[in-house]
Amino acid sequence: MALVLLTNDDGIFAPGINALRARMEKIPGLQVWAVAPDRERSASGHAITMYRPLFPVRVDIPGAVAPCISVTGTPADSAKLAIEAILPRRPDLVISGINRGANLGTDIFYSGTVAAALEGPILGVPAIAVSLDSLTSQDYSVAADFTAELALKVLQEGLPEGTLLNVNVPALPRSEIKGVRVTKVGRRVYRDQWVRRVHPRGQEYYWLAGELAEITNDRQSDVAAVEEGYISVTPVHLDLTRYDQIERLRGWELSL
Repeated sequence: MALVLLTNDDGIFAPGINALRARMEKIPGLQVWAVAPDRERSASGHAITMYRPLFPVRVDIPGAVAPCISVTGTPADSAKLAIEAILPRRPDLVISGINRGANLGTDIFYSGTVAAALEGPILGVPAIAVSLDSLTSQDYSVAADFTAELALKVLQEGLPEGTLLNVNVPALPRSEIKGVRVTKVGRRVYRDQWVRRVHPRGQEYYWLAGELAEITNDRQSDVAAVEEGYISVTPVHLDLTRYDQIERLRGWELSL
């Protein structure tokens, strides 16, 4: 029986992870566990906790068959702790999501959803990160159905070592989604604006605000695919090395 770990960065009680859990529980031959942060930890990146203990707590989710555990830590903490300490054995697949809001282009470097999934490949387990391109929709059914089918395909076919699939689903009715594209990581840049304010006790502080900048992405990118109404599936690899630059840098004859 295949063991699947579900995690996220929106918290164990988030509707996305529970829609996915309910869908995955219906698949024969799967053992599902949900281990996720005890509260929302969006945009926390790949931070892990080193100088305080983590407390896993079994929680009651109405209708859940799978064990559901909250963790007092980051998304990466939750996945790492689950894989190495909580689950009865090493999982066959890690799925992070379904996230509230897209994780497209360079957003993946900030995403707690993607970071939690990355703990899978870091520890030798294939993984999927999945996000719905909406901050308001409560309909995760299309994303859950697609992720369930993709999970079965990954369990059957496998993924190369160090690889995860980053999935983004348009927030459209099922009949309006045009299909699936296998894509590359695009560009998503924000015009950041730091709003300066003053605390009642006189200390200045800042809020990060801003909006998406207009960036042109080619049709092979994840950003363009979702904008055009397609589900985007992007293979992402742990190895960030620019191999084509190694010999060039060696030619600099760097020394101390």
